[in-house]
Amino acid sequence: MANPYTGDYPAVVQIAVRQLNALLGTLHQNGDQDTPLKLMHSVATRIGDPRRRLPDVGAFGDWLVAYQRARTGRGLTDLRDQLTATAPPGAVRMFTDAFEGFDRDWEFELPPDVVRGRAKLQVSSITVTVPDGSSTEVVIRAAVRAQYYPDPGTTELPPSVHGEVRATFDVRQTPHGTGRRLLIRPSAQDAKIDFTAAPGSGLSPSAVSRIAAEVRKFIREGVSLLPVDLPHDFAFADFKGLGSGPNQVVALPYQLSGGPPAPAGLHSITQSFLGSSGFGFAVSKEQVNTLIDLEAIREAVRNRPPLTFTISTIFGGSVSVKYRLRFSSGPTLTFKAGAIEIAGRVAAETDTSWAPNGFVSFRQRFVLVLDPGSQRISLERAGEPEVDESWFIPHSRATSVVRAELDNALAQNRPAIRKVFDDARSGLTRGLRTFDTAASASYTAVEITPEIVLVRGEIHGQARRPPVVKVEQTHGGAAFTALNSWIPAGTIGRFVWTWVEHSHPASIWSGAQKTVVDEHRFILPKPAGLASVSQICLRIEGTQITPSGQQSSVAAGTTCQVQEPEFGIDIPSWWRPVAIPIWRPGLADTVPLNQAIAGHTSVAAFPGDTSPQRNALVYFVDDQRDRPLDPLVDAWRQARSSPSLVVTVVVPTGTFDAPRGEVERRLGLPHDGLPAVHITQDDDGGWTQTFGVSRMPSMFLINARHEFVWKHEGEPRPGELAAVLDTLEGPPTPSHFRPLRLTVAPGEAAPNARFHDGEHPYALHRFRGRDVLLTFWQSWSAPCLSELQRLQKMHQEGRDAPFIVGFHGGAKSEAVDEIRKRLRLTFPLAQDHQQRIARRYGVRCWPTTVKIDADGCVEHVQFGTAHDHDRPKSVTSG
Repeated sequence: MANPYTGDYPAVVQIAVRQLNALLGTLHQNGDQDTPLKLMHSVATRIGDPRRRLPDVGAFGDWLVAYQRARTGRGLTDLRDQLTATAPPGAVRMFTDAFEGFDRDWEFELPPDVVRGRAKLQVSSITVTVPDGSSTEVVIRAAVRAQYYPDPGTTELPPSVHGEVRATFDVRQTPHGTGRRLLIRPSAQDAKIDFTAAPGSGLSPSAVSRIAAEVRKFIREGVSLLPVDLPHDFAFADFKGLGSGPNQVVALPYQLSGGPPAPAGLHSITQSFLGSSGFGFAVSKEQVNTLIDLEAIREAVRNRPPLTFTISTIFGGSVSVKYRLRFSSGPTLTFKAGAIEIAGRVAAETDTSWAPNGFVSFRQRFVLVLDPGSQRISLERAGEPEVDESWFIPHSRATSVVRAELDNALAQNRPAIRKVFDDARSGLTRGLRTFDTAASASYTAVEITPEIVLVRGEIHGQARRPPVVKVEQTHGGAAFTALNSWIPAGTIGRFVWTWVEHSHPASIWSGAQKTVVDEHRFILPKPAGLASVSQICLRIEGTQITPSGQQSSVAAGTTCQVQEPEFGIDIPSWWRPVAIPIWRPGLADTVPLNQAIAGHTSVAAFPGDTSPQRNALVYFVDDQRDRPLDPLVDAWRQARSSPSLVVTVVVPTGTFDAPRGEVERRLGLPHDGLPAVHITQDDDGGWTQTFGVSRMPSMFLINARHEFVWKHEGEPRPGELAAVLDTLEGPPTPSHFRPLRLTVAPGEAAPNARFHDGEHPYALHRFRGRDVLLTFWQSWSAPCLSELQRLQKMHQEGRDAPFIVGFHGGAKSEAVDEIRKRLRLTFPLAQDHQQRIARRYGVRCWPTTVKIDADGCVEHVQFGTAHDHDRPKSVTSG
């Protein structure tokens, strides 16, 4: 009678559904990789367009698919060009005719009352369940956010959609070549493909019904699931779902190596044996019986040389008598909880007429032993055998003989048993690697029951990458989008947007921080108070499926998109520091300005950066004069045109030691008559040396092409300045918000770097396997020194802290040791001569901190100092 675990099959593998979801999570994580199997996390597509008629290409289509797969990365157009260019003339004509089948399209009358338009979709990692008892259906679920843009004159859908798509797919396998092909098709039953609105999304029942109809249409007509060709040695022929909820498993009958084809008996598998494990492999007791060669044990005993026992005679003496051995019953195997028992009765027979015949009966328990390191499973004796024997056979001798025969039997049968479990684990690993090249399976426990021999284990896969936060402009610059933000192998729960809103466009210190939390949309309309000196920041929170299939909460550290400088100067960045501050919001009148700077952004343009920017007036003020900006206001009012202009006011070193209120009163800020104004300090003399300033006040004009075009020394003349402003060209309005970026993005390989701290050489690639933090800093920048102190606290956390190194980008190498002593820094500091490493990373902000993961890829980028809620251990990404 079949047992409920393996049914009519000799062996069955069961996999927890959570482990299957972990595999699907890996495919989702591969969404931005060049891999054959992946699931996209975001996509822009069209919906509602009439289907193209699929050409009936028959065998040619199969041939072309095989040809294409052998040439990974070649598209249909490339294949057509190659084949028609290299084939014989007659074959060229045949190829041309065959390819025309792919190009045929049919004209349709497009009715206006249909849903048709563009959609931008953000898709979570999908999860799968198998209905209890089903062997032909799987149910896929995915959280979806969408922005819909209808074509003119068509039926509209809600512009923002958030909910869960549930779709049932029919799954079957067919023979294909030397292996099998997995075919997956959407269900034809409407009830099995549905859409459920997310709570609080505001979607009405009628809207949900319309969306569900479009989801069915899109899945059935727009989702093309290619068949998956399974390897010829793929050991799993069929599947069946068992149970429901978090403990659901999928049972997979296992084809033993060299064994007969598995029977069709999925109905006979009715019970899970996994418990809390990720997978299990069970072999029926009937199959184990075939692995232990009982007949060979009988033969070994029968062919054993005769044993000699000493028998006492009635005359008081003793005689040595030889005895032959044979099994009179058994041996038999009995499966019990925790062990397999082998038992038998051996007859001891002699040709000596007066000597009695005897017997030896025994019982011996065998157990399975797992070596976790080698993953070897072997059958071993558990203790000593239980032996009973005739009166004339010494018990110790009988026990010794039984033990020796059993050990000999173990030595002969152990390889076959070990091979079954080795093959099962390697076969499962091969199957898993069809979907995840890093997947592996390891045994953790063994068990013997009265019905099966069972090994449980866990499946391991790709390590999870951190969430990716990307903020871009959309809708012609009228909104920000997080469409391409995602949690690899996960689901975004909500978007937390923050920005600095300015009540006065000319005041860089009037900013107040605002926050919007949105669970349903990845679009943020650009706030009205977002000025050119603002930042827009995003934090995403959600869940991620771990490689073991568990759900864990994750969040990406707040990503602030710092505005690129609005003008540039074509000079090498390492010559002199010419930078403007990044200001923290909510600055009180009494706070010294040097405590309100989050970072400094260099205006030294990258070589080859020809993108249009704004014209810039750099004004070196006389700090002895009150309200030095008034002449600029007069000039701006007199100018006949309104060129795209940004004013950068350079104040002497030490000015920022004063409170905000005092500096504003001295400069005459805020001022309604000015365009955007940046205030910067002449740190380290970089500004005055770059512009060659010999007297105060002085003015310099840089046009939108980074060219120096005019200067004036002495008291400003509003009329003269107005006339010069009228000659400037440039965009009439400020350019779109352009976020500052490095030359390497999160997820990409970090450039290697070799450097020295004193006499100690280092190379970044030598730290593979460990997290690394790089911080790029300047000795004159207060926020840089604050960041160094933050990283020192992290460095002192001990063994689990990442490797930290600070690259000093200033020209004075002696500043490294001075700062090291002043701040008592104990992690490596390196002088980055001519900003060689900083330029390789594209650093323009001081400080910039880059986190590199154990695989050598950039994980996060932080511009400026860390946000308060990210201290002290998170590094925010950019």
